[in-house]
Amino acid sequence: MKIITASGERPRVLPWRGDAPQACHGQFPPLQGKKGGVIWPDRVEIQVEVAVVGAGLSGLTAAYHLRDRQLVVLEAGSQPGGVCLPGSYRGQPYPAGSAYFYLPEDPQSLSWYQELGLNPEKARVSPPASALYQGGDWYPDCFSAQGLVSLPFPPRVKEELQRFAGELAELEETWEPLGSEVLSHPELDQLSLKQYLEEKRGFPPELTHYFDPYCRSCLGAGAEDVSAWAALYFLMSEFSPASRTAAFPEGNARLVRALAEALPRSVLVQHTVVDLKNTPGGPHLLVWDAKGRRHFRLAAAVVILAVGKFVVRRLLGPDCGFDLKAFQAFRYSSYVVAALCGPLTLEAPGFENWVAGEPAFSDFILSPRAGSPGGPRVMVLFAPQPYPKGRGRLLARSPGDQARELLEAVARHFPGLPAEVEEIHLYRFGHAQVVPYPGFLSLLKSRVKSRKGRIILAAADLEGLPCVEAAIIQGEKAAGQAREILGI
Repeated sequence: MKIITASGERPRVLPWRGDAPQACHGQFPPLQGKKGGVIWPDRVEIQVEVAVVGAGLSGLTAAYHLRDRQLVVLEAGSQPGGVCLPGSYRGQPYPAGSAYFYLPEDPQSLSWYQELGLNPEKARVSPPASALYQGGDWYPDCFSAQGLVSLPFPPRVKEELQRFAGELAELEETWEPLGSEVLSHPELDQLSLKQYLEEKRGFPPELTHYFDPYCRSCLGAGAEDVSAWAALYFLMSEFSPASRTAAFPEGNARLVRALAEALPRSVLVQHTVVDLKNTPGGPHLLVWDAKGRRHFRLAAAVVILAVGKFVVRRLLGPDCGFDLKAFQAFRYSSYVVAALCGPLTLEAPGFENWVAGEPAFSDFILSPRAGSPGGPRVMVLFAPQPYPKGRGRLLARSPGDQARELLEAVARHFPGLPAEVEEIHLYRFGHAQVVPYPGFLSLLKSRVKSRKGRIILAAADLEGLPCVEAAIIQGEKAAGQAREILGI
């Protein structure tokens, strides 16, 4: 299928952006010794109190709370953010990754945003926050008690959805807050969402099918592969009348930028930690400076590894004291975010719009939500890759092949839209989010420790949930542990 724009040209496809596969998989030939292993310089070039590895949301949150200390933040990518990346087309910002958050209810969390110069109340998304597109029709507010009534399902299924919403509200009242050391209702973690819905609660399979795209997009795998505990926690945020969705024009990259700008020293980007030694005086890091094409030794009193555990298990040795086998239990999904840019005329009622029955992508956001005639507009497609085999396919695909597949998928639902697309910006994340499969959260609580000696682990995957709130909590916890070690 050839897509030709109104100007008679094909859309321009930009090269892949997103994460850096070489940093994730330790591909640093310049550092390899002739007999294997890596070459460490004898001299310490940089010495600090705290070294934060990873400038995603967890790492920057930890750094922000430690900004009064002698601190350095190292980031392998070309900019801070992790999966919170900003995009722009002809001056129009859009989220190139993590797109929104839920307004916190407690005053302390709200004041934290305000301290950063952000006004989360102004970022609140006007309703409906979500909408479903199915069979050529829109169904706004598809996760609310009112919206469920209008969904294109038989009366029996709609009644069961309403029963589910009622049970979820009752369950929420007994739920421990995120970040708790105790897992409320641990028995739910032993079941998949599919098992919970159909076997434990007797709901019809239509509910499983309805929630499956949501699970793929938000939790990295389908309803039969994710923990019921994790899925129910996420769905509480959607169904609860108290939940308030908020989003900045560039998504959560705005929060990342505010955190980075508040630090006394700039984040060292394109600096990858290749190895770690646990010395009597504290951890030492071997750092590869990609821009300068050199490596150096860094010493710190405390190291915070705010990166995925697929990186942590490569860096840590047996002398670090962690249960290295436990890190093998972490599983990750892959993700593509595609920005279709042009004078788009598509109208959609929701902030987040779900497309039923489409395997190539699950949902999209329009930026801005309401366009002006001829003005720049972006359709941000979220395309979770098939779990667990999507990563290899993703890394092997060319940008052109990926763009073609997504344009064809869009054309199936919105036939006139591809001809309006002038540019396609593609972002790939090989380890986009941790997958909370059945039993994983219980394993986290029982086996995975976040601190050993002077090495602290952070990142959202330690909460077992791929969400902004988990990343922030982990950053705050890591900062508190660092202060304990430093005696401050």
